[in-house]
Amino acid sequence: MNTGFALRHETETTNIQQTQEDVNTIFNSVFNVELATSPEAINEVFKVRYQVYCIDRPFEDPNCFADKREHDAYDPRSAHALIRHRITGDSVATVRLVMAGDNPVQADFPMEGPCIHRMSQQARDAFAAASRGQIAEISRMAVSREFRRRLSEDESPSGASDFVCYSDSANGKRAMPYISLGLFAGILQMSIRHGITHWMAVMEPAQLRLLKRFGVEFDHVGPVLEYHGRRRPAFTEAASLIEGIRKRRPDVWTLITEGGRYLPTKPGTNYEANEQRVA
Repeated sequence: MNTGFALRHETETTNIQQTQEDVNTIFNSVFNVELATSPEAINEVFKVRYQVYCIDRPFEDPNCFADKREHDAYDPRSAHALIRHRITGDSVATVRLVMAGDNPVQADFPMEGPCIHRMSQQARDAFAAASRGQIAEISRMAVSREFRRRLSEDESPSGASDFVCYSDSANGKRAMPYISLGLFAGILQMSIRHGITHWMAVMEPAQLRLLKRFGVEFDHVGPVLEYHGRRRPAFTEAASLIEGIRKRRPDVWTLITEGGRYLPTKPGTNYEANEQRVA
């Protein structure tokens, strides 16, 4: 017999399925994820970072970057990714993975000295047990305030017609909450390319809470500390994080892994075999 509970359950299931479709579909209808491997794309990365870290949220001194490109000593051993607006090609957000490079034993990670010793013993043991050559720090996650502002405009400030390029602004606003998930898609693709099995990061508590809402949960999260503002350090095995997302939020898993096309390397395996192709 079809009870009211069964009907309500069926409706809720339909709504969940629609939400699951929207996370992936809405994001990809507005944005695309690009690995920044060319000098031109990396230059775009540095421009976004300058705008975010020197102008919007001035953690860095803009006078140190006469070319208006924010960069540092970790960039030569980092991989970079961009999120672009599909219609205009504008760079919307960026992230980098800082890796150990050619001398893993000697190379440090930006957060290693200030943060790792303040995490739990379990987290420190997990960090020590991982191969340094397979650890990467998620760093410089930057989202353009300028792009968000333009999505909110009704017309160009000059009265000209360049805002016509943002005629998808309603859909863009719906897609903006998923920018962090798009950045994780880039992080995953870079990690597969470079054989990374473990991620570390220092994030704002609000960002960690937002990611947790989407099923993105790190294995180890440390206490709130002062590190370029109030931040929490985190460490995880990439495969366990992605598997947790699959169980909690298969819709988000679909977005981040492109439906299983990109699956994270597991420690001790041949990373070149881990990029799965889906027909």
